[in-house]
Amino acid sequence: MSPLAVWRGHDTQPAVARAGQSLIEACLALLILCLVFMGFFQVSQLIAARQVLYHAAARGARAKMVGFNRFMVDKAVLVAAIPNAGRMVQPDIPNEDAALREWLATERTGVVWDRVMAADPGMADIHEVERARIPEFMGAQYWPWARAVLDYEHWDTIQASVPGWPGDGATLDVRVRQQIDLRRLFGVGVYRTFYADDTLELEGQSRLEAHYPLYIEDQNW
Repeated sequence: MSPLAVWRGHDTQPAVARAGQSLIEACLALLILCLVFMGFFQVSQLIAARQVLYHAAARGARAKMVGFNRFMVDKAVLVAAIPNAGRMVQPDIPNEDAALREWLATERTGVVWDRVMAADPGMADIHEVERARIPEFMGAQYWPWARAVLDYEHWDTIQASVPGWPGDGATLDVRVRQQIDLRRLFGVGVYRTFYADDTLELEGQSRLEAHYPLYIEDQNW
């Protein structure tokens, strides 16, 4: 064997080893980048959920400000927090489409939505059912009536803290808390890389200066 052939034979193995090492390093770097981007995505989802709670707190504070009782304030908070409430369970619209039932049983929610929109873009009008029920929900006179009109899977996880009426010029501070089910929000266990529990408490707050005691008498409702 010539010296050149011997030299080439000794050089081939280190080159293969270096290529394999580079591939492993690239895979590890890609994995870390994916985890970082997934973390950013999860944080953005939680920020959006918290902004919904801030909006709900503002709607609750406004309802209290104009003289509504606690029952109406709670309903205003729940309606404002619908984006965080999950699946609508009331009204219970029967699903008589066999293909849709099969998709719901076997596919992710996003895939089902894309397929439904591709088949019938007019299905987006289903939100009109929700919009039509909200005024009746707000007009209900007691909780069983209200929840029979409109209800959501996770409304029970939303709690409003509404103080009594302060004096004129004082601050009305309304807080809305929710235990967010991370399994529902993300659908996979990747969040466990960043957070140990399956739920996370988020809070939204709204502060308004109270002048309504000048013209509204508190009935302690």
